[in-house]
Amino acid sequence: TDDQGWRIEIKKYPQLTTVGGWRNGTITGRYPGNGNDKQRYGGFYTQAEIKEVVKYAADRYIQVIPEIEMPGHASAAIAAYPQLSCFPDAPTFTFYPKDCEWNGPVTGKQVQQTWGVFEDVFCAGNDSTFIFLQNVLDEVLALFPSKYIHVGGDECPKDNWKKCPRCQDRMRREGLTDEHHLQSYFIQRIEKHLNAKGRTLIGWDEILEGGLAPNAVVMSWRGEEGGITAAREKHNVIMSPGNPVYFDHTQSENEDSVTIGGFNPLEKVYAYDPVPAKLQSPFDEMILGAQANVWTEYMHNPSKVEYMVFPRMAALSEVLWSKKENRDWKSFELRLGEQIKRYELWKANYSKAYFDLKITVLPADDNKGLLLMLTSKSKGAYYFGEKLHVRASVISTPKPTFFVDSMKLKINESGSYIGWLFTGEDPAKSTLLALRELVFYFNKATGKKITLTNPASDKYPGDGAFTLVNGVQNNKGFARSKEFLGFSGTDCEAVIDLGTSQSISNVSVRCLKRTSSWIWPPAGAEVFGSADGQTWTSLKQSSEFSIIDAATGNGGISLSFPATSVRYIKVLVKNNGIIPAGNPGAGNKAWLFVDEIIAE
Repeated sequence: TDDQGWRIEIKKYPQLTTVGGWRNGTITGRYPGNGNDKQRYGGFYTQAEIKEVVKYAADRYIQVIPEIEMPGHASAAIAAYPQLSCFPDAPTFTFYPKDCEWNGPVTGKQVQQTWGVFEDVFCAGNDSTFIFLQNVLDEVLALFPSKYIHVGGDECPKDNWKKCPRCQDRMRREGLTDEHHLQSYFIQRIEKHLNAKGRTLIGWDEILEGGLAPNAVVMSWRGEEGGITAAREKHNVIMSPGNPVYFDHTQSENEDSVTIGGFNPLEKVYAYDPVPAKLQSPFDEMILGAQANVWTEYMHNPSKVEYMVFPRMAALSEVLWSKKENRDWKSFELRLGEQIKRYELWKANYSKAYFDLKITVLPADDNKGLLLMLTSKSKGAYYFGEKLHVRASVISTPKPTFFVDSMKLKINESGSYIGWLFTGEDPAKSTLLALRELVFYFNKATGKKITLTNPASDKYPGDGAFTLVNGVQNNKGFARSKEFLGFSGTDCEAVIDLGTSQSISNVSVRCLKRTSSWIWPPAGAEVFGSADGQTWTSLKQSSEFSIIDAATGNGGISLSFPATSVRYIKVLVKNNGIIPAGNPGAGNKAWLFVDEIIAE
């Protein structure tokens, strides 16, 4: 149990096979993976309780907007009313991810036992589906006086609609060319009902697919492109991109509790501008604002929610409630100290990630070894650091260094490096401000000059191309996405200059598999060698992706070949392209996440 009160259960499995020199790992019991805690979750609010919530918020000038999800993310309603499904007799287990353990009956409609995207969605071919949803909405409208009503509309697989005779008949009768247009029909039919009641529909950016409902507001979460498209069509937009305003994402490089992934630190939140630079007048006026999301799959108590939102909420509030020309990060930093005093007065469990000891791995000046750039906002502290193969007591560390803003350390070999920040030079009489530990795995490519043919996505840029040869191997999967380079629909092609001609016989590429988040393993990899960086010889290619740790999704491709003397190596890691039907994100570009390239 950490200081946020988060309980982490670890489930051990037999040793995994070592691939290309990678270390074995253990499998945690959380999903994605094959864990199931076999506990029932859920509950409900009475109408009286909802009215109390709405009044409490209204007294504080806050409007509560409900979201009733449709046509996807509807497995709970379908479990209660199977006739809402395209295939009422098909058991829920049919649509359950096979990489996660199921608990209990596998027959009939059941509540799903993990979050995710499932094929069993509301049937768009039955009029009874719309009658049911309109009745639900009418009850909701009586409880929530808000102008806006959110209907979701996101992550709705079309697989069942393609097979459902009633949905196909609906498409023929309405002249709809594909299932995306069927979703548009679905949303527009619901919007007409809401408009007739004087309300305005909000939906996630998937409602753009097949054509927008006439008066709909779009909430853009898959980046900003959906919002830009909607604004240019003269629809109001709420920006809500996962990067940087999903507050369920990690906010510290040294996060010690489980998160969904991504890295959205305080600085990135404050730098966000909800009006994209390429959205010119008059379309920029269609941006209503932005929204931060705090999905609570990994948050079991209010204290953890506080930890995830404070102080990022303060940063986003200032961004949204002030003019762009008045925003000043340095001014915000100075005022943050006073805001933290308020959190302490409230006894709020705010995050102290802002004061973390931050570590950036850089190439040494001669490309022989690595440099650790250490920075911290805790000015005037004392830094203790050393190389460890066995963790030692803090008191036994070397003589401390007075730490002002930043410092660099040279790293030349594999091992575990640990650093502490204390308020004074005697740890026994001081307060620990920050603790960081990194494990480095050196190989012949570590610290070398590297260039990319295709740039990584600006959503997952890591620390640039050097991320692939910085000696740090990701061991937490998507939860530490800063250690990956992400490529959306494109290949990763890297050229590494070893500096001198060297004999190599294996090149391994560490990647991530997390198809629930549209991150697919590579379709294949190929390594080339060269003496001059101009003429290349293929050394090995393979499409055999191996999972190293099923819990995190870490894995890779190992390419072995007869020992060859080369100065330059080129590694081509092939993207899977378009996500195939029957998978989350079907029809969209697959993500390729590359962690480290290892030459031995």
